Amino acid sequence: MFARVEAFHADPDEIDDLVTGQHHTVGLVRTMNGNMGGYVLVDRESGHVMNITFWQNDDDRAAAEGEFEASPKRGHVGRYAVAMQEALRPA
Repeated sequence: MFARVEAFHADPDEIDDLVTGQHHTVGLVRTMNGNMGGYVLVDRESGHVMNITFWQNDDDRAAAEGEFEASPKRGHVGRYAVAMQEALRPA
């Protein structure tokens, strides 16, 4: 499994617009081959936003880059192999 992490910094009054844009982008890539879901994490106090998507293989992740690049706001991108995954047990 592979992960793509894009980190942003925004002023507090820009965070809602940034999150809306990320939801749109994530919605598009969610339909692409190999996508295994993802998260958009927000720290409103610091202005940090992270978009994390998970991919079955690196080729599928690379194929999605065009959709991410079309997003109006770009952040710092990191690409990772997932070394460990632990599922939560239902309560």
